Amino acid sequence: MLQAALNFVPVYVLVLFRIAGMMVWAPLLGSQQIPKRVKALIACIIAAAMAPGIAPHLSLPQTTWGLALAIGGELIFGAAMGMILSFIFVAAQWAGEMIGQQMGLNLGQTFDPQYGANGSMIGDVYFFLALLIFLGINGHHAMLQGVYDSFAVLPLGSVGIDRPLFGLLIGLFQGATLLAMQLAAPMLVTMLVLDVILGFVGKTVPQLNIMTAGISLRSLVGMAVLVLGLSMTSRVLRSALIDGMKTAYQSYAIR
Repeated sequence: MLQAALNFVPVYVLVLFRIAGMMVWAPLLGSQQIPKRVKALIACIIAAAMAPGIAPHLSLPQTTWGLALAIGGELIFGAAMGMILSFIFVAAQWAGEMIGQQMGLNLGQTFDPQYGANGSMIGDVYFFLALLIFLGINGHHAMLQGVYDSFAVLPLGSVGIDRPLFGLLIGLFQGATLLAMQLAAPMLVTMLVLDVILGFVGKTVPQLNIMTAGISLRSLVGMAVLVLGLSMTSRVLRSALIDGMKTAYQSYAIR
């Protein structure tokens, strides 16, 4: 009994570090609004639930340095899996920042509950929209299932950062930038057309105060475009989140 308990402890520690690494960047679980003690408790509970099913397939390092390297590899790989999903939320917030700037609403900064910093109102709206879609498609369940399945493909102590995984993260970062531009494109095009129209009006009727009228007009037109494009934005975010979860689930297959 004692020997079984001693063999279980290293397994539990390695599982805990892979989950803890994921929770650093993972959507919802990585929020700065969740107290660190609560995060640690959640990670311990999840690790305790997963570890018993993983123990029979494990070959543990026999040295202290080997165990330390295994812990570092688990932490890095878990963080990479969480980062893959977080890129979608970062892209949504970037798009909201650009849209808010075009509408002239970025002067009112709000507190960002995910990253613990100031953010724009539209950026927070897009972030919470992405979070609602993530929960609606059971993304949190798929995220935990993907982590558990990764132990069967990549046993404990055999993972870390390598060139294929690093290249995958770089590619996903580029994809997140493209997604942010895709989400913000309707607003950017609309505001460009509006600026051209206001410029023509200002040249035609110099007596009008285009600067003052333009601020209110940009907000009204931007709000209309935002509401009309909400369904399209939801579909794009849903598709991106599903693709992101598939990529996170298959990220260990490239190794």
